[in-house]
Amino acid sequence: MELEYKVIQATTPHFAKSPNIAAVMAEEEKAGWRLLEKCDNYKLRLQRDISHRANDKNLSIDPYRTQVGINNAIVYGITTVVTLGVVYAIFNLVGAL
Repeated sequence: MELEYKVIQATTPHFAKSPNIAAVMAEEEKAGWRLLEKCDNYKLRLQRDISHRANDKNLSIDPYRTQVGINNAIVYGITTVVTLGVVYAIFNLVGAL
């Protein structure tokens, strides 16, 4: 039996809630992945036997995905907009003094 491993990550603490873990694992189990360890609220470590690779082409998900939850680009975009707003507000306050 040969095993392969992967880590699934989330930008936010997606795995802090059990229903989120259950939903992700319901999809991953279709590809033969089993939960090996919850590292923290951001990462899950999974394993599967390599014999499951034969069924990968029949799946509706990417069996090698490593990201779930909110897209990084969205998180970084929102963070950028908020940061620019705060900087703008500070410059307006300083300029008014």
